[in-house]
Amino acid sequence: MSKDTRIFCQQGPDGLAPTQEGALSGYAFVFKDLFDVAGYTTGAGNPTWLQTHEPATHTSPLIDRLLAQGAECVGRVQTDELAYSLNGQNIHYGTPINPAAPDCIPGGSSSGSAVSVSGGVSDFAIGTDTGGSVRVPASYNNIYGFRPTLGKLDLSCAFELAKSFDTAGILAINLPLLRQVFKVLCDNPTEGKTIQNVYLDDAFVPFLSPERLAQLTTWCAEHDITLDRGHLLQDSDYDFAQLSLIFRTVQGYEIIQKHGDWLSQYGDQIDPAILARVEWSRTITKTMYDHACYDQSLFTKWIAEFGPSKKALWVLPTTPGRPPQLTMESSALAKYRSELMGMTALAGLAGLPQLHLPMAELDEGPCGVSLLGYKHGDMDVLATAMRLIGEVDDAN
Repeated sequence: MSKDTRIFCQQGPDGLAPTQEGALSGYAFVFKDLFDVAGYTTGAGNPTWLQTHEPATHTSPLIDRLLAQGAECVGRVQTDELAYSLNGQNIHYGTPINPAAPDCIPGGSSSGSAVSVSGGVSDFAIGTDTGGSVRVPASYNNIYGFRPTLGKLDLSCAFELAKSFDTAGILAINLPLLRQVFKVLCDNPTEGKTIQNVYLDDAFVPFLSPERLAQLTTWCAEHDITLDRGHLLQDSDYDFAQLSLIFRTVQGYEIIQKHGDWLSQYGDQIDPAILARVEWSRTITKTMYDHACYDQSLFTKWIAEFGPSKKALWVLPTTPGRPPQLTMESSALAKYRSELMGMTALAGLAGLPQLHLPMAELDEGPCGVSLLGYKHGDMDVLATAMRLIGEVDDAN
């Protein structure tokens, strides 16, 4: 039976067998069409990119590690074009159906990764996250999604979007498995320890429905985690619109520096909505970029002082709410994207780990909350999340 080309890439590989037995034996995974496999061409979600690039000469070390620990690869999966979207819609290959909300967008840019996990095609997936491309589709598809600390996982032999923010990430059907996958992919992981306090800033409360807030409160009460409230971010000099602009300025400039020549030649072969972002990015001067980088450094210092720590992780809504409907107008989607990127920018700008926890039972549809950790506190984030949701590690 042929594979759904809205999810799977036709250039292959169709699958890769495990090279050894190990901690992930018996599990199946897919990888986003940004990771290289020797002998195959990485397509980056665009058929013209696929046609104008040569087959890879090396395989992503992340894929090699997974195969060496017994996992079976069941295919390469679709991404939004050039990973430059959070919607999960691709005008060339089609929009994958969101198993958790078929009338809604699946989220991107790791759309195929999220849909394959949510739909039971694979147990886990590797994707990339620059501005939310693992966290957002995880939220929309009701699965777990983890953006590690910047640089924690090896991104060699992979497509580069914006070097200041690109991370490899993991999507999984359950949290114990996600943690096991991270331990396989990470060099010298610790076991992690539970942080007994989580902090919810008043700036996030307007984006949390009463249902989500009640579920979070219940989780904390049932599993002996203290939920603190305050207004550190709300009283700071930062708001979501400002953080979004800083992020998009740095990201946009770096995209043009990396891919400007190709985009000049083939820009008419990409989605007009993505092309509009490219054209906006071309207006960013070196002075504007330098100023945004300075603002980024100030925010990174601020959040290192006042943000997540070994005393308390932050908890926040991953997205403003349920995924937008497929029928939402493009102008409304663009407005929503700007709001969404203000939330995802916290981890992106500061290079912090963030884990999405789904709240599957809520009436409002697929959504949840995230734990935001401190730099290199990845395993503490995962350990605290296991405690928070009352999960038992049975993925070994």
